[in-house]
Amino acid sequence: MSFTVKARSKQGDIVHRRSTSDAALRKARELARAHCYDIHIVTPEGRDYAASEFGDLPRTPRMPVTARPIQKTV
Repeated sequence: MSFTVKARSKQGDIVHRRSTSDAALRKARELARAHCYDIHIVTPEGRDYAASEFGDLPRTPRMPVTARPIQKTV
């Protein structure tokens, strides 16, 4: 499953693939800060989200963090 982040810049089209929606959102924001435009995220199901719709993008569920015992060294 991969999310595709598409954008345009003065140099041309840009395409990045990310494995989670959170990673795709981070890349989209990075591209916006780099003055790219026409930024879209496409989900694995094919749904295309424009920058104005990023708030509606389904989030990837986070895995629970399990506590690990601390091992003391002597």
